[in-house]
Amino acid sequence: MGNFFVTISEPGAESPACKTFRSGLRMAQRLCFPAPNRIIEADWACAASFPRENGSGTPIVIDPKTGTWLMAIGTWFHGQSMNGAEFALLASYLETDVETVARRLEGFFVIVIGDARTEDVVVITDIVGSCHCFVRRCEAGLALSSSSLVLGALGRTEIDPVACQEFLRTGIVYEDRTIHAQVKKLGPASVFRLHAGALGSQKPYWRITDLVPESLDDRQAAEQLWDSLVGEARRISRCFSRIACDLTGGYDSRVLAAALAGAGVSFTAVVSGPSDSPDVVVSRGLAARAVLPHRHLEPQPSQILDQFDRALWLTDGEYDLVEYARIATIHETLRRDFDISLNGSFGEVARGYWWELLFPRAGARAPLDAAQLARRRYAAQGGDSSLFVPEQRLDLAAHFTDIIERTTAGLAGLPNTMQMDYTYLVMRMQRWQGRIASSTNRIWPALSPFLARSSLDVVLRATSRSRQRSLLVRRMLAKFQPRWAEFPLEHGQPATPVTLRNVYRFAPLAQHFAAKVASKALRTAGLHSRSHAASPTSPSIRLQLWARDDVREALDPAKMVLNGFLDSRALRNFLTSSQQEQFAFDGRWQRLLTLETAFRELARARANSEF
Repeated sequence: MGNFFVTISEPGAESPACKTFRSGLRMAQRLCFPAPNRIIEADWACAASFPRENGSGTPIVIDPKTGTWLMAIGTWFHGQSMNGAEFALLASYLETDVETVARRLEGFFVIVIGDARTEDVVVITDIVGSCHCFVRRCEAGLALSSSSLVLGALGRTEIDPVACQEFLRTGIVYEDRTIHAQVKKLGPASVFRLHAGALGSQKPYWRITDLVPESLDDRQAAEQLWDSLVGEARRISRCFSRIACDLTGGYDSRVLAAALAGAGVSFTAVVSGPSDSPDVVVSRGLAARAVLPHRHLEPQPSQILDQFDRALWLTDGEYDLVEYARIATIHETLRRDFDISLNGSFGEVARGYWWELLFPRAGARAPLDAAQLARRRYAAQGGDSSLFVPEQRLDLAAHFTDIIERTTAGLAGLPNTMQMDYTYLVMRMQRWQGRIASSTNRIWPALSPFLARSSLDVVLRATSRSRQRSLLVRRMLAKFQPRWAEFPLEHGQPATPVTLRNVYRFAPLAQHFAAKVASKALRTAGLHSRSHAASPTSPSIRLQLWARDDVREALDPAKMVLNGFLDSRALRNFLTSSQQEQFAFDGRWQRLLTLETAFRELARARANSEF
């Protein structure tokens, strides 16, 4: 299923809550949701389910004996039950309890249950919170939805200044924030119980502290991770017959595609980008070696512009509309010929992502250096704060230090590698990857098998030594798919462990890192290499958008919704500079346009509503 909308009534407030629900349904469809495929109205709760754009997704299912209902968005597995078996999932809930159900769930999902026996609405979020679910207080109760945009439209909201500054400067909104102060995101790996128009309880069903760190050696981790990925591949193939799987020049998609091949699953390898890019060259060559069907997509600027307006309804205005328009063009093409898109997201966790910051004490049981991590990763691309009014300006390094410390509270006894993994999953992957995945789920099913709890548990329990320098995945490929491991990666080295016999094959990697160091030195000195000096052969996406009347109107400083949040002089200078061919801040400009577009569209929707 692609989206849902629920209202939970306060006692004695059934009529206003139902009115809010019906108005919310009209608002959801005004904001380009498809027509709901099932609606349930009761005096304690009302619910609606919406199919994906490709028409897939099971509507709300109801138990005829108790009147209890269930709906699920995303792609999920539960023991022997699989995506599409919502009746079996509901029966399991009625026969056991929600905690038992939650502990057996795998995948990317939000499960919403309306228990008519207790008049509770129960929500289960996936292990990382990658599938997004939001809540806000509304007239006579609570409203719950997969769309923060729809909830933001349910009456008056204020701009969340912290969330918007996070988004404008980094492209991501963190913790439970959304761009609307009154709308909050539900957290990961939890069971939420809502009753009588209020949040009654929140109980985690998975904690990283439940795992035994450093408990799987190299061999055990490689074997168990392979078994998990192969098992997930087979489960997916039983639900979806036409599978498109990313295959690029890196490790993660290669491991996933290799597991699909090892499971005997039929699929088509997919890659996007220019024909001569390393990703495409490697993907094409590896697919030929493995005798796989191969699809290369090269989105055109005109396609991106065509998808720009639609991207707002897919992303809730919380992901760069230009960047998501690129993604949407790919999925729009693929969904015509396939049933699901698989990707290698979360595979980088198996490779000790960002662990270089822990050198030389990776694996030590010591508190994570939150200030260093904030400064060198989360705040590194934030740029200056001059665009914002002084009273709203965040010191990003201090801001992210506080977030990291809150995230790792109580984890100081774990290895610092495990703490790093947890912050990466809960902070970055929940909100950045999760925003992309939740948006794509509105088009058609998309999933990363690395998100399965069985896979993540193996990775997080593996020894630190086995995961450094991508050793775990290299050993796994070398053992189970040696022909895939031998084929060069995007920088020219094989995906195998280094030995005395093959060390010469890793020379391209040394050259790659030397080039990166040189490039960084040039940027630090304010210089650029010749390869980046050529003028574009056609107007940039930014200039093509500036040519549109609606964009010029939206970015008129005197009329902008964001005007009071931003420094007027800095804003005017920024927008004037952005209309020139040479401009160094395309990403920030695109995110500014994204936020302004979202807030203006909400204002128009509210003006036409019956609230």
